[in-house]
Amino acid sequence: MSIVLDTGVVYAYYDRRDSWHRKSVDLMKREPGQFVLPSPVIPEVDHLLGVRLGSAARRTFYLGLINSSYFISDVPPEGYQRILDLNDHFNELELGFVDASVVTIAEALGLRRIATTDRRHFEPLRKPFRLELLPE
Repeated sequence: MSIVLDTGVVYAYYDRRDSWHRKSVDLMKREPGQFVLPSPVIPEVDHLLGVRLGSAARRTFYLGLINSSYFISDVPPEGYQRILDLNDHFNELELGFVDASVVTIAEALGLRRIATTDRRHFEPLRKPFRLELLPE
């Protein structure tokens, strides 16, 4: 079964010092399904890797994109309205574009499993969207 990836899990996979690293690696190794990488997540991961780990980590990430380690999913045209609606409806969470796009893409693909380290934004969305947040 496919899993939609958020920035924190992808970043933690590459950073051995990150507190979520082991859980992220275990998740990526044990899951047989496709890893869906929302295109808005890519610049965030790129930035974090570059600032915190340097160009070698960025290159490794780029190779993962090239070698199809991820199924990259763009926001569908109607998804931009959904991103706005989610930010309006959950205004107090201050989701922002990327987190709202993760939910929007998951909805568009009919997926409920989201891999994220961001429990502050995604935990309140778990029940209304019937999400399964990974890793646990």
